[in-house]
Amino acid sequence: MKLVVILVLALVLLFLVRRNLLQVDLSFPLFAGLVILGFASMNEAFIEWTAASLGIVYPPIAIIFIAIAILLALITILAIAYSRLRSRQQLLVRQLARMELERQEMARQTSVHE
Repeated sequence: MKLVVILVLALVLLFLVRRNLLQVDLSFPLFAGLVILGFASMNEAFIEWTAASLGIVYPPIAIIFIAIAILLALITILAIAYSRLRSRQQLLVRQLARMELERQEMARQTSVHE
């Protein structure tokens, strides 16, 4: 069952990249890390080694902590990207408003001189 879930996650990730819904340069490495962690977590020796390396007594919780850390990193990266897009949008709106005001001012000046 674990293999099916991981394969579905990998296929959904591939589908999103192929449809250009997920940019490879921004968040793909973290999604790929989740898929790789999923495949690696099916190996009991990897789980034991990870838990020992992190000093965690209950081995499966080590994988959960790593997955949560990857998801938090993904959320942070996406929040930063969203904030940048929002500030760019505000800049564009200001520029469009300024251009529109200049156009209206020129039209008003033209109509006054006639």
